[in-house]
Amino acid sequence: MNRDEFLAAHWRRYPPSDATGTLDCAAAAAAAGPVRAGGRLLRDGSSWTLCSGGGRVPVRFAASVWLPQGARGEPPPFDPAVLREGDLLAIDGWMIDGALAARGVLLLFAADDRSWRHRPEPVPFRLHWSPQAASRWGAFTESVRRFFVARGFNEARTPTLVPSPGTEPFLEPFVTKIVFGSSEAASFLPTSPEFHLKKLLAGGFTRVFELKECFRNNESGSHHQFEFLMLEWYRAYSNLDAIAADCDELMAAAAAALGVPAPASLVRVTMRDLFQRRFGFELSPSTPKTDLLRLAADQAVAVDATDTWDEVFFRLFLARIEPELAADGPWLVAGYPPSQAALARIGPDGWADRFEIYWKGLEIANAFHELNDPDANVERFRRDSAERAASGKPPVPHDEELVNALYQGLPPSGGIALGMDRLFMALTGIERIEDTRAFPRRGG
Repeated sequence: MNRDEFLAAHWRRYPPSDATGTLDCAAAAAAAGPVRAGGRLLRDGSSWTLCSGGGRVPVRFAASVWLPQGARGEPPPFDPAVLREGDLLAIDGWMIDGALAARGVLLLFAADDRSWRHRPEPVPFRLHWSPQAASRWGAFTESVRRFFVARGFNEARTPTLVPSPGTEPFLEPFVTKIVFGSSEAASFLPTSPEFHLKKLLAGGFTRVFELKECFRNNESGSHHQFEFLMLEWYRAYSNLDAIAADCDELMAAAAAALGVPAPASLVRVTMRDLFQRRFGFELSPSTPKTDLLRLAADQAVAVDATDTWDEVFFRLFLARIEPELAADGPWLVAGYPPSQAALARIGPDGWADRFEIYWKGLEIANAFHELNDPDANVERFRRDSAERAASGKPPVPHDEELVNALYQGLPPSGGIALGMDRLFMALTGIERIEDTRAFPRRGG
């Protein structure tokens, strides 16, 4: 009897499985004696392997029978030739010397020419992640929550449809609209929960954090996904020293949860130090663009006379300095040029009071001593809008509710945005950000 004849005459389509005693293969492999294991059947050379739950067990079908509750009529003598790679089975048997000696076989799902490896284009469905990887990620995120709750932080839950995604000129947000009856309103997916978390600070929260799925268009590569998990936390009536201490302790706690070595303490350096060490160049808050253009020429870094000051700076930084931050570390780079303050304060020395953390070639986090002068915030929103218009990017609205909150009073605060996917990569040695999630987006 061939497979088609067996399925037509004896298989009851999609029979239920007795879940009370069915183990996945990871649990079955650790068991001894009689078991019922469920999983997908795969070929392993001339042998069969059952796979599920991140585990694999070799299967021996000698002396097996068809389990009658899965068949129509009296089942015929068992014949493993009827099975096909990709079938889902429940197998009763004994674990002997690391293999499952099958006694009874229940066919739960019969793979056909449209399924598993036999399906023509498009590529068959296959998960990118294993249960073990998901467990590690779960331990990682849970350790972060425990870390902040133990220190008296409130966990926030901010909207995923927002009136303003952030005004930074480089951002390309995802745009949607809210429809209610005959009215429509533009809305965006968040590029960061920053604006809403600051509203909480203005409303009286003093320690707040959130793990938030964020979205940025036109960002894809080995270190970028259109959707990613952001951790942000804020300390009211505080500054960046407390945030930096949090970072050291958080990375150590996350490493412990994953069972990997903790990173060394943050190595603190200023942007001025980096330019002096790498180029012998004295960078200052008022360095003219002509000096940066000469430095780029000396370093054989391609720039154009029409590039802005920030564009020349970043070309130098990305080409010559950032690669050196892949070694040792993690690095805390502080003291950014004032044109790159974003929504951070400008210190009395003229540098933007912010830092970024780099580790293993990854930009991990971006921290601000938050600008709480409402007039200065509004001015920077307007400047961002003008830069977006000049570069041909579509306008984004200002968050008027945030503006009102700023005029109500935002306490002096330290805040930081940390990429959870990238920290997980650095701790575990993963090289591509798509390997941090089950359903990555590849390309466009």
